[in-house]
Amino acid sequence: MKKYHKSIDKKVKARKKGIIFLIMILVSVVSFIIIFKTDIFKIKKIEVYGNTTISKEEIVAESGIILGNHILKESIKDIESNLYNNPYVKTADVKRKLPDRMVIQIVEREEEAAIPFMNEFLIIDEDGMVLRSSTSNGNLKIIKGLEFTNFIEGAILTVKDKSQLSKALEIVRGINKNQILIKELDVTNKKDIIIKFTDNLSCKIGEGNNLDYRLKVLKKILEDLNQKKIIRGVIDISHEGYPSYRPVE
Repeated sequence: MKKYHKSIDKKVKARKKGIIFLIMILVSVVSFIIIFKTDIFKIKKIEVYGNTTISKEEIVAESGIILGNHILKESIKDIESNLYNNPYVKTADVKRKLPDRMVIQIVEREEEAAIPFMNEFLIIDEDGMVLRSSTSNGNLKIIKGLEFTNFIEGAILTVKDKSQLSKALEIVRGINKNQILIKELDVTNKKDIIIKFTDNLSCKIGEGNNLDYRLKVLKKILEDLNQKKIIRGVIDISHEGYPSYRPVE
């Protein structure tokens, strides 16, 4: 009797397994049809965030994403790699938003300074990345005194003296932090770096040591000169001790 019951149980279990297997097959087939044979997962919209300099149209074109393509066939890695070909793209983060949206979030590099080179200017960001070349400095601060023979757009500028560029960029970042407007930064002599605010007003900052403190002092001096409507002269904060000022002869 027991053997008879065991035989029935086995048949029931086998039948259940068969039904479950068929259901799984059916679900898989239906899922496959929905995912790959309908328009539900075809890309219908590309959203772009974080851009101010680069247009949305330019980003979409450079991403390589094609509207109407299946969303799962798009390679996130390839899309991000495509976007990094644009020098202005600092970071790119691409995500799928199922069922039919691609979202691109970028952080752009900002133009910070212009470096003279063969009758043109190289426009760089605060990391020294060459963003583009131009016939105009675009009212950006000009960095003078760097020696180099060539450049690549989308790459950090390679100069003869890396410490010279590093100091120049450190000063640029400090100037931005302290919100000081300058016209030109001359690092030709690393021991006698000069900041020009106008053609008639400049500042000697020496080697630029203890930079944050010196720039804070400089900002106060500039505010004082501005209140006194003094627009000419040379400020000297290159030495230890009190800063000095002398009018231009």
